[in-house]
Amino acid sequence: MTTARHTPADPATADLLTEAETLIAMLADHPDPAVGEAAMALLERIDAVHRTALSHLMGAIQSMAGDAFVNRLTGDPAIRLLLMSYDLLAVDRRTLAEEALDAVRGHLHAHGVDVELVEVLGGVVRVRLHGVIAGQDGFAKVVRDVQEALHAGLLGFQELELSDGQAARPASADSSFLPASALRRAFRPVYRDVCHVDELRPGSLRGVIIDGAAVLLARVGDEIFAVRNCCGESPLPLDYSTLDGTELRCSWHGCRYDVRTGHRLDRPDARPEERLSILPVRVSDGTVQVVAGTAPATAAEAHA
Repeated sequence: MTTARHTPADPATADLLTEAETLIAMLADHPDPAVGEAAMALLERIDAVHRTALSHLMGAIQSMAGDAFVNRLTGDPAIRLLLMSYDLLAVDRRTLAEEALDAVRGHLHAHGVDVELVEVLGGVVRVRLHGVIAGQDGFAKVVRDVQEALHAGLLGFQELELSDGQAARPASADSSFLPASALRRAFRPVYRDVCHVDELRPGSLRGVIIDGAAVLLARVGDEIFAVRNCCGESPLPLDYSTLDGTELRCSWHGCRYDVRTGHRLDRPDARPEERLSILPVRVSDGTVQVVAGTAPATAAEAHA
């Protein structure tokens, strides 16, 4: 009996997680059950060694260098993917997209343009552009800048859609990043009930605690936004800030933020750590829900 040979894919273009799954499936389905059992035992032991070592390593890094350094470290897509695969980094697709857009927001804001993230569905990212409309001079360049930021910073980005339904040009097909399906198979966002939507009046703010983390809710018209309840890198809360439209003004320093994007309005050149951390939020059956983290997806969710 001859065994089918597996030709390794080019690591520069392959979906490496899918490649690994294919190889594992080949071993698991081997005619000799002992081969599949041995392969699973080997994977379990490798996983145990790597998980323990990575957990200790991240704990040491965090204790010595702090959260700010860890945030910079996990800005590398390859490092982030590795940590997420071992449940050491709980980041959902929307948060990853927000971080990718941060790379271009300062530049665009300096030209009077703001980018609001509307939705992330797999490799498709939908945004709303403020300060520029289709047909205006510079519109095409704004779209291109947003695409390039997502292409460089968001694993598996495939296509940009604008909120008016006009599809922008898809990302290059020869992307060297792993497809979004690899991450969607592994994680799902975990939403927590916060309050009833009627408890938040338009133009109001409300501080809440979600799984031990301080979160600030802001209602702008019919939309509700959620951010980490601290001013930039400081521990000072934003409960007593003022909300004027989408502008949030800190009562401590006078810092001005856009609650839709977390971007500093008074300092377009501010570092990413100085912005407000955006949390995904939704309203379900009249209840405001905010993402508190991510959890491994079930088999049914993984193949949905």
